[in-house]
Parts: sequence; structure tokens; C-alpha cells
Amino acid sequence: MPKKLIIIGGGSAGCFAAITAAESGAGVTLIEKNPVALKKILATGNGRCNYCHDKVTFTDLYRPEGDGFLNTVMKNFSPENVLDKFRSLGITPVNKDGYIYPYSEQARAVSDVLKRTLAQCGVSVITDTEVTDIIKKESGFTVVCADKEFDADAVILTTGGKAAPNTGSDGRGFDICKTLGHKVITPVPALTYLVIKDHPYKKAAGTRLSAKVSIEVSGRILSSDTGQIQITKNGISGIPSFNICRFASRGLLEKEPVRLHIRLVPDMDEDVLKEEISERLCRENTTPYEALTGLFPDTFADSLLRNAGTDPDRIPDNGRKAAEKLFAYLKDITLCVSGTGDFADAQVTCGGVSLDEVDPSSMESKLVPGLYLAGEILDMDGKCGGYNLYFAWASGYIAGKNGGA
Repeated sequence: MPKKLIIIGGGSAGCFAAITAAESGAGVTLIEKNPVALKKILATGNGRCNYCHDKVTFTDLYRPEGDGFLNTVMKNFSPENVLDKFRSLGITPVNKDGYIYPYSEQARAVSDVLKRTLAQCGVSVITDTEVTDIIKKESGFTVVCADKEFDADAVILTTGGKAAPNTGSDGRGFDICKTLGHKVITPVPALTYLVIKDHPYKKAAGTRLSAKVSIEVSGRILSSDTGQIQITKNGISGIPSFNICRFASRGLLEKEPVRLHIRLVPDMDEDVLKEEISERLCRENTTPYEALTGLFPDTFADSLLRNAGTDPDRIPDNGRKAAEKLFAYLKDITLCVSGTGDFADAQVTCGGVSLDEVDPSSMESKLVPGLYLAGEILDMDGKCGGYNLYFAWASGYIAGKNGGA
């Protein structure tokens, strides 16, 4: 008799685990609470599905327990393995600065080939069914749903975190893990915007700027990133702020002071930028606002000058002194972070089941033999760029290979 395996959660990790286990000969049942599987992936990459990155390093995914866990995962299933597997399923990749998309740049293509493969492998997919409990028995498990129960030799839990709850990620899997004795690191939102206290740039909402942003928690700079940010009515958005947000979320949870540092014009050497500002503000019969034309968007220049303590419309008596004052401000704009976007706005979850309690070579629980965990339910989160999906595929593959053996 083939091994009876139940996978709970029909997202990226769950579907990849199901395909891998079924190809290994297991009898696989996939249970999904939504009417359809893979709902969340349709929104990734703005509908284009940035499903992997061409290279994954230890700075791209955050894990509190060190590099050992991720190193083992990458040795067992690398980014190249992900691309090869998807090629075999019919997805031709296109590489855009390291970001990997399906050649059609349609997320539905990824969803469609996975669903088709699930059917071809004989995976039984049960939708509109929520699992409420997992009971460990002397031999195997009983998976409890609202109106039915399933027996299994092994279980893979891939219910995700709490980000994007409209796709079904409501944190229920964390509750099940706690019941089974696992430690869950408190989940907080990641890959979302930062809320700024007494936001001094709200009048410039909608402005996009190149900047280096750094997050400071209790006096320590924990992370930095460079790219295009966007000013919103209540804070700062854009990929660089998304990438450092998880440190702000964790610091705010611990009630620590959190500050955002912004360095404008990050691609220009400081001495060159200082001379550029000085030359502009020393122009004859030119107001500071006029002097910044072409360097900063009009919607932002006025706010920048006012917050730096410079009258935008008054020609300075000493242009060089005014330039020094402005330069000192714009090379390190420091703002107080009072919050982040909530889980409804977050792309991923920071936190989850402690990696100390999971064997990375198999994804099997060290506390509950026969229980495997993969994807966002684990305390592993990464930057924008396909890193989180890479971990979902890789951990799902490892869990499916071992859970279905």
C-alpha cells in the first residue's frame, strides 16, 4: 500500500510538496480552505509572478538561528533546481536583473501548470475545507475538519503565515503547531510600508525618489537598502522600505524606539553631492526652490527645503552656508517610525515556527515525528525578488520528498 500523506494548505509550498510526494509514489491528499488552490500566487509580482531569483545568498533570507538551516535547504534544492523543475512543467524562465518570471509574465501560467501536474500525478485535491486540528496517534495522524476526519501516515503543514489574509493565510496553522507543542515566534508584518510619526512629507505624497534607507532600532542600524522609495500620506513605501520593514515590525513589537534614516541621491559621492548643492544654491538671483529644479521632483523640493529649515522662496544671503545646512540634512533625514502596514497590506510574515524545532534536511518536526512543515509557516522571511517563493518551493520539495517516502 502506498504511504498515505495529507498536505494541509494549497499554496506554493503545499502544491510543490504534493507533486514531489506523489511522484515519489505516495498517495497524496491536499486539503485547501479556499475554493481553489494557489490563490495567493496570482497576485505575486503584480500578477507577473516573480517565482524565483537567479541567485540566493544568506543576506536575502532572514533567519534568527544562523546560516545552517538555509545552507542545508539550498544544498538539497537550489534556485537552479527550482528553474529546472519548472522548465519540466512547461514554464520557460525570463531573467530580469536576477528576478525570474515566466516568459509570458503571467502568474496564471505558474498556477495552471501546478494544478495540471497535481491532477496528472493523481493528487486528490479537496477544497472549501478547513482543518481545525491534527491529532497525533500511536501510529500516524488524524486530520480533523469541520464535518469530516482523515487518517494519514504523515502530514505536511503548509498553511502559510498571516500576511494577505484575504488569500486564506489567517494564522490558523500557528495555532495547530502550538497545540502540538511547537514554539511560534510572534508573527509580525513584513514587506510592507513604514508609518512615520508626525509625517513631515505628507504634502509630497505620491513622490518617488532614489534613496538609501536604513532602519535603526534602539540606537543600532539593523538593515539598509537602496532603490526607489515612494512617499505616501502616512509614511514611506517602495521596495527598499519593504525590505527593511521586518526589523521595524519586530522592534515595534518589543516597544523599542525605531527610526528611519534616508540618504537622498545615493548614487552620488558625498563630496560630489555637496559641491552640486553648493553650486546650485550659489547661483545668482536663484531661490533655493529654483536651485533644486532637476535634482528633486517639484512636489518634494518645497517640503525638503522647509524641513531643512530653509525658506524655499528667499534667496540666501550666503549660498555656501545654506548649501552646507541643506546637505547635512539631506544626507541623513531621520524620521520616527510609529508603525507598519498591517497583515492585510503585508506580502509575507516575519515569525513563525522556530527553525530550531525543524530538521532542514527533511523538514520534519523534531518534536512530532511524521509531521513536516514548509513555506511561510516557518520563521524564515526574505526580501522582495522571488526569495520567499524560492524558500516555499525548496522547503516544499524537501518536505514532499521525505514525507512521501
